[in-house]
Amino acid sequence: MYIPEGQELKKGNMKRYIKLFITVLLYIPFATGQSQQIVHDDLYTLVAGLRSAMPGMNSEGFITPSFYEMERFRDVISSILDSNYTAADSMAQQLQYRLYEWYDTGNNDRRYYVLKEPAAENDGGVVLGWGTFIFHPEGEEQVIIEVPHPYWDTNTWRVGFKAYQRLRSRFFLMAGTHRYANGQSPAPADVAHNTQNMFHVVHQKLSPCSAHALQVHGFSRSGHPGYPDVVLSNGSSVPPAVIDSLAQAIGAQGFSTGIYDGINWSDLGATTNTQGQYSRNNGYSFIHMELEYFIRTSSVEWNKINTALAETFLTPLSLRRPELFPKDFQLYLKAAPNPFNPQVSLFFNLNDPGKVQLKIFDLNGKPVRVLLDGNTPAGNYRVQWRGKNDHGNSVAAGIYFAVLTSEKDRRVTRVLYIK
Repeated sequence: MYIPEGQELKKGNMKRYIKLFITVLLYIPFATGQSQQIVHDDLYTLVAGLRSAMPGMNSEGFITPSFYEMERFRDVISSILDSNYTAADSMAQQLQYRLYEWYDTGNNDRRYYVLKEPAAENDGGVVLGWGTFIFHPEGEEQVIIEVPHPYWDTNTWRVGFKAYQRLRSRFFLMAGTHRYANGQSPAPADVAHNTQNMFHVVHQKLSPCSAHALQVHGFSRSGHPGYPDVVLSNGSSVPPAVIDSLAQAIGAQGFSTGIYDGINWSDLGATTNTQGQYSRNNGYSFIHMELEYFIRTSSVEWNKINTALAETFLTPLSLRRPELFPKDFQLYLKAAPNPFNPQVSLFFNLNDPGKVQLKIFDLNGKPVRVLLDGNTPAGNYRVQWRGKNDHGNSVAAGIYFAVLTSEKDRRVTRVLYIK
């Protein structure tokens, strides 16, 4: 159990650590002997319960993980990505977490894996406050939906989770306590401005296998007079093209939209966001979305936001992976740089030898270029596309889809060609 150096063990902290110590004593004898649990229930109801039961402001409800615990949590995520769910659950139990195989009865029994504290959705059930992390093995969209302040930023958990379901995305991250559960200065429970937390650990592990990370935040115009309805940024003064595309889609829904460019809307520019800093420093795409209060409190309004997200990120129906393929993470496909000009590298792995196709499609699902079509040995590969069609002619700037198909699986990633 880790206590930050120099931090006074306050009365509230003492109660928290005593509770943790007692829980550990009770839990250890059974920690690694339980088989993985299968749940058939409504996933939205679970997420709503998790938010309702979160420790509030000044509750001392967040336990800062040790660096050892963070490394063990990385191992859990690695096992999940490798489809080794039993091992992931076994390791999670040693950290007082569980990995549940969850069939969402509110969404056609789609299969998810939910990594959470065992009783976090019950009042008083949160012991660690590290958050909840949901994985969708059949998810088509390589977008991480992140909600770092589900308590502080009203209804962002609802907007984020509904976006996660609508996009059929693979990953959903939600913090486990109020942003200021352990005070405001310092604020160790503020996962978007600290690195010693599991939220940041999971973000680091998922970023290499995702096209974008989208964080949902909230603000009030009463505290930011003159600001637009939505502010987008990646934390830098040079926003990427995908933010321009998203801003246009949101504007088409009737909202005023601003983009942080180093000058405008600087209060919401996400310059100190730790996940944004990590993503920029490592070449990953990060999108910080601030929604005004009236959007977050009206299902009509935030559904418009999710429509804009779908128009920006959702893969056309004709390119989605067929349901008959195995339900695991057998293939990996990533594009970099993205957006690109003049060329993009497509990285993928192949676990088993066999026939493989790598093709480029336009936004309407029409074939543009065949990059690979034939028997391919197992291994890791990089294939380049230089923005040309099968006839050697340059294509128009815009959104395209790289589709990797093997005999057992299919992966799709979106690329943006700019000129």
